[in-house]
Amino acid sequence: MRKLILLSIVFMTAVVTNAQELNKVAIKKMSDGVCECISSKEGVDTKSKAELEFGMCLMKVYSEDEAYYNENNMDFTDQKVVSNIGEQVGIQLAVSCPPAMEIFMMIAGAQNDTEVEEDNEEQEYIEFTGKIVKTDGKKFTTFEIKDEDGRRHNVVWLTYVDNDELLEDAVKGRDSYIFTSIELDIYDPRIGEYRNMLVLDRIDLIED
Repeated sequence: MRKLILLSIVFMTAVVTNAQELNKVAIKKMSDGVCECISSKEGVDTKSKAELEFGMCLMKVYSEDEAYYNENNMDFTDQKVVSNIGEQVGIQLAVSCPPAMEIFMMIAGAQNDTEVEEDNEEQEYIEFTGKIVKTDGKKFTTFEIKDEDGRRHNVVWLTYVDNDELLEDAVKGRDSYIFTSIELDIYDPRIGEYRNMLVLDRIDLIED
C-alpha cells in the first residue's frame, strides 16, 4: 500500500529513462551503504516491512554523508530528485546486492488477504483533520499540521502518500484535509539515532 517515493524503482529495467543521470560514483557509494544496511536486517517478512526498511536504509546512508550527496545533486529534501535516486540506486542494487533483491521481490510481489490483514494490524494509524501551516525541508520534508482542536502535529513526508496529488494544494494552507499517519522509528541524523516520528501515509478530501 505504501510504496516509497523511492520505489518508483524500476530495478527490473536496464536503464533509467526520462531522468537526469546522477554521479555514478555517488550512486555506487550510496548503493554499497544501502546494501550493507539491508544485509543486517532481520525479520523482514511482509511487504510493508520491506518498503520501510529499504527507505530507512536509504535515509540513513544519505544522512551519514549529507554534504557529499548534496554536492552531487542527490538532495533528499527534493522529492523529484529522491525518485530519481531511488531508480538509479535500485538498478545498482539489483545487480550487486542479493539481500536487496530479496527485499525488492517482496515489495513487488502480491500479498494474499491474510498477509495484508496481518500487516495492517501491526500498524497504528493516526487520523486527524486540519491544515498544513508550515513546511520544513531541512532534513526531512516535514509538515506542521494544525488540527480542528488547535493541536499541532509534525508529520514527516518520507514514503509514497496515497492521493499525493492533493498535497500540492494542501501545502498552501488554505483548506483542511484528512491526514492519516503512522508512528515509526526513524533515523534522525541530528542526534545520530532512531526516534519516534509520525510519517504521512495518505491524504483525503473532507466529504460534505
